[in-house]
Amino acid sequence: MRNPAPLVLSLALAAAAVFLMVRKPDPAPSPSEESPTAEAAVAEAPAAADPADRIPSPWPQSVSDIPADSDIQFGTLENGMRFIILPNDEPPKRLSVRLHIAAGSLMEADDQQGLAHFLEHMVFNGTKHFTPAELIPRMQRLGIAFGAHANAYTSFDETVYMLDLPDLSEPTLDLAFTVMRDFADGALLSQEEIDKERGVILSEMNSRDSIGYRIMKKQFQALLPDSLITRRFPIGQADVIENAQRDRFVDFYHRYYTPSRMTFVVVGDLSTDDVRQRIEKSFGNFAEPENPGGNPDLGKVETTPSTEPLVFSDAELPATSLSMMWIKPFEDRIDNRENRAEAMRLALANAMIGRRFDRLSKESDAAILEGSASSQDLFRAVTIGSVDVTVTEGRLDDAVTILEHEYRRALEHGFTEAELAEAKANVLNYYEQQVANRESRRSDSLATWIARTINERSVLSSPETDLEVAKSILEEVTPKDCHAAFLEFWKDSQPRLVMTAKEAPEDIAQQLSTRFAEAATQPVEAPEEAEVKTFAYTDFGPSGMVADRSTAEDLGITRLTLSNGITVNLKPTDFDKNRISLLARIGHGRLGMDPGKPGLAEFTDAVVNEGGIGEHSAEELRRILAGRNVGSGFGVGEDSFALSGTTTPDDLALQLQLMTAQLLHPGTRQEAIDQFRRSVPMIYQQLRHNAGGAQQKMSAWLRNDDPRFSFPEEPDTLLAYTADDILPWLAEDFTSAAIELNVVGDFDPETLEPLILSTFGALPQRPAATELPEAQRTVTFPKAPQEKEFTYQSRIERGQSMVIWKVPGPRGNEEQFRRFNLVADILADRLREEIREKLGASYSPSAQAAGSLGLDDFGFLLTASIGKPNDIPTLNEASRRIAADLAENGADEDELTRARTPMLAELEKSLRDNGYWLGTVLNGSTQDPRRFDLARHRIEDVRSITLDEINALAKKYLNSESALSVSILPVP
Repeated sequence: MRNPAPLVLSLALAAAAVFLMVRKPDPAPSPSEESPTAEAAVAEAPAAADPADRIPSPWPQSVSDIPADSDIQFGTLENGMRFIILPNDEPPKRLSVRLHIAAGSLMEADDQQGLAHFLEHMVFNGTKHFTPAELIPRMQRLGIAFGAHANAYTSFDETVYMLDLPDLSEPTLDLAFTVMRDFADGALLSQEEIDKERGVILSEMNSRDSIGYRIMKKQFQALLPDSLITRRFPIGQADVIENAQRDRFVDFYHRYYTPSRMTFVVVGDLSTDDVRQRIEKSFGNFAEPENPGGNPDLGKVETTPSTEPLVFSDAELPATSLSMMWIKPFEDRIDNRENRAEAMRLALANAMIGRRFDRLSKESDAAILEGSASSQDLFRAVTIGSVDVTVTEGRLDDAVTILEHEYRRALEHGFTEAELAEAKANVLNYYEQQVANRESRRSDSLATWIARTINERSVLSSPETDLEVAKSILEEVTPKDCHAAFLEFWKDSQPRLVMTAKEAPEDIAQQLSTRFAEAATQPVEAPEEAEVKTFAYTDFGPSGMVADRSTAEDLGITRLTLSNGITVNLKPTDFDKNRISLLARIGHGRLGMDPGKPGLAEFTDAVVNEGGIGEHSAEELRRILAGRNVGSGFGVGEDSFALSGTTTPDDLALQLQLMTAQLLHPGTRQEAIDQFRRSVPMIYQQLRHNAGGAQQKMSAWLRNDDPRFSFPEEPDTLLAYTADDILPWLAEDFTSAAIELNVVGDFDPETLEPLILSTFGALPQRPAATELPEAQRTVTFPKAPQEKEFTYQSRIERGQSMVIWKVPGPRGNEEQFRRFNLVADILADRLREEIREKLGASYSPSAQAAGSLGLDDFGFLLTASIGKPNDIPTLNEASRRIAADLAENGADEDELTRARTPMLAELEKSLRDNGYWLGTVLNGSTQDPRRFDLARHRIEDVRSITLDEINALAKKYLNSESALSVSILPVP
């Protein structure tokens, strides 16, 4: 169970991750008004700090000694709009497009706060070519599903629209390019549709609210008091959202959605010439306005802040965190070899400091749960350095000392050869894998990556070039170089000590200052060179043999039964180059757990993952495996234990040795137990103050509060567990239960087979199958109709409506469950239209079919909507009413088509996904041979589903008398 990173770990990361408003787009309204014109007032719009800086031009490679990837075509239309085209055939016959606009919330005037993001919604609400009722249905009929294939986000300095096309048919391509051009300058922005959308935006504002978000805003304001950044969070201000009129939208749209701020990114299986022609045709007559908006002055960056610690407290925070932060103005540097070398030296230094915190966090009486060091640039205006730790409860003074000492140890003594060797090995391996996996890069990921580099102005160099540059740097870099880079970054700094905590005594700032000053007077010793041991598990005895072999030729799957009874399923693939995924399925997992020990699964999961293996601690393994593509993840599944890993052909032997060693010698070291125990207060704090805690209770309630699926009410239960609680449970399955090993990916079966025989094949005899008593696969579902309330402690005014209908579970019933998935998709679309668009009561209402492949007959349909607590009864009633209408009156053929077509697109796509073959087809197929047939016929089966089948299921299961109405509510 991972600890969350400190809240002030990096404001830059916060901006990149927390504040990106990723969302499902909205439907489009009627074209009741003319397109935006220059009528809007411009007096309050930001003026350019530097007019030439408005366009991120020239291309970064034109001023760099690093060439761009020769496969990428860069171009600029006469109007100033830029484009980037990258041919890529994975997956085949698909295309991903991104429209990047170098404008976000930082460009807003005071009375436009939130309108950059609001505008992102509005371009879906009526354009030149699409009426309100057209856009979403048109996309769905072509297989473009929201969330899966269509999305958008607004950040501080950019807005990006994203479409992933399921095919290259002319109607699909025509829609994509027409939609993107409409987004650029064809939004109608009718006042009526703006007014209708206000509730959706306010609901989104509510759904994104959290204690962490509020604390982070305060941190921005305290650390950058004179910066515009602190006053331009993308979600905006409620009063502006409620009252802004059309002219303020038109002003922003006309001034900032301009060709010179736009870059069109196209990645996929289409010729460059074809794409270029379509871009020129679609955007060639897009005109730059006479008075385009400029970039704002982001304000002063204070480089000599007060030395008094900053303290932020809130009873709902999960844990105490400490940071030393250094903020300075951004220094613009071109992306070239020299600057990459400088950045890499500092990154290596930060990585080595992070590893020191890792080791300290694993000590028996550690005062920290984790720590890290980082440096980030923020919007080309601010550079932030940060050294952070998360504090073990009750150990604040000691954590202050650790933070100060490790920071100063790096400043005074630098780093060791062994530390650098480990960090270099990991970095080099990363770049080597980028080259090895080049042919497997997915178009959607590439398009998103390209879009997110535009404002960074970094060269889009090839993986081969990146590796060559990295190698040249790593071959020369020394511990002394990394020390110098760290000193250079932190020179002239006055680091600010920042604390976030559940509680903060009035004099805590003075206490922190005193403790920090005391720590600074204490000498710190140079780090010692660490010994790197040799991996101890390479010989497991005589190799086994293949007792039986069978092949499903149409699926490309070979099944081996080894002489010791272990089953091995092999699926070689060529669409994920140099990558192999492995999954060992063992025993019975959670279903075989002692029902008298609630929470034992979570305890076991955490301890085994951090406990290493017999001869090696987790820390030793990290050093031994540095630079290798090897790792073994342990998990307690519902009806099995799992060992999993992803590797390469070169490291396949070591990967199999590691997994076999973990089977024979699972780690339950006391250091891992102590580490888990230190995290328990934080776990319960999160459960107490987060909706996830209430949802966990709901999940247990759906299973009749079966202790195997419940979490202990009090932490003492978890704190009392020891290795003696884990080992008998694991030993029963790890030593005597059936094992199924599944391998999918880029491997040669003739090479792999002897490696398996010398590892898994050398294990003691196993049964072919070990069935659980049926009683252990059974839970009692709550009786309906029923209303149920679950609460959590929070002052955030956000509740959740969930309405649940019992349906037959997917275990042995997969074909029918596919139909329930379609019912859920149709219901979700109706929820969107009614609850989001008409009522404006919830930002993202959803529906899904869920169930268990381990429990017998455990399945349900669920609707979920987030809203204000007072609105939860209304949301529950609306969900029941919409579902009841579907049950009574049924869906129509168009609704079925709009649900089924995107589903088929995803099914086709998954055929080139190792995760699908590993997790859905192979995993569990030894005990359930039907999985192969289900894979063979699933697309044909989905195509065969009739409207009568869908309506019959809705009629039978979605009536109000069968509904469980659940309210998840905050309480003081």
